[in-house]
Amino acid sequence: MKKVNGFKNAAVSFLGAIFALVLAVSVCAEADPQVHIIDENRHVSDDRGEDLRKRAEEFAEKSGFNIIICVCDDIGEPKTDQHTVEYADDMYDELCGINTDGILLLINNDTEYDYISTSGACINYYSDYRIEMILDAVYDDIIAGDFASAAAEFLYTAEYYYDMGKANHQTDVMGAEVDTVDFAAGILMLGAVGLVVGIIIFFGNLKKYKLEKPSAAFYVNRNTLSYKRFEDIFLGNFTNRIYSPRSSGGSGGGGGRGRSSTHRSSGGGRHGGGGRHR
Repeated sequence: MKKVNGFKNAAVSFLGAIFALVLAVSVCAEADPQVHIIDENRHVSDDRGEDLRKRAEEFAEKSGFNIIICVCDDIGEPKTDQHTVEYADDMYDELCGINTDGILLLINNDTEYDYISTSGACINYYSDYRIEMILDAVYDDIIAGDFASAAAEFLYTAEYYYDMGKANHQTDVMGAEVDTVDFAAGILMLGAVGLVVGIIIFFGNLKKYKLEKPSAAFYVNRNTLSYKRFEDIFLGNFTNRIYSPRSSGGSGGGGGRGRSSTHRSSGGGRHGGGGRHR
């Protein structure tokens, strides 16, 4: 009877743990991503601003990312690039929470150092290289003062890279990003399988054949051994080839297409990102 009761208690505890896990996952899944379009000085018309919001909400729903677009005329003091980074990171943390999944575009009309801040999973999706590509996409519109078009291009390019998948630990092969981590794991797995098969075959053959101690007499037939000397003269050209990697294109990438530089905000949140002067 004690064993039966113990089994029932263990089963109840296990089912309770499963229910709690499912409930926690459901609560997390129900949290809707946030969208913030901030333009206090009305650089963007109401109509275009509403279009941007709808477009951002569609991308947020698709990706689960928080999306913030801010057109700012005053970042406070000091007027430095470092403070711009802190301003963008702190704005994201304040609006969407620390270490949540999201991306922010700061169009900085104050010091004209525009910046993209990433958090959570977006650090992996938007590597240094991809951030540079997004900045390339929005640069001309920002210079022209067409901030609505810049924001729209930001959303389009961010979604494009989201569709490509996570960038970290990836490399570029013939114009397409591929995950070298998965490739290496596959090679290791095949190597392990080959090793196991080789060991099985080796010990299987070991049982079938009797191994004798090797000696010179065992291998040499003295009556058939002969020596001949052959000489060949080769005439031709020698060609040396030196591998030169292709240019990565764009405007840099922080040391690699799949690398994401990270830092901490004043609140302790982990962020990636990158910026550009106009």
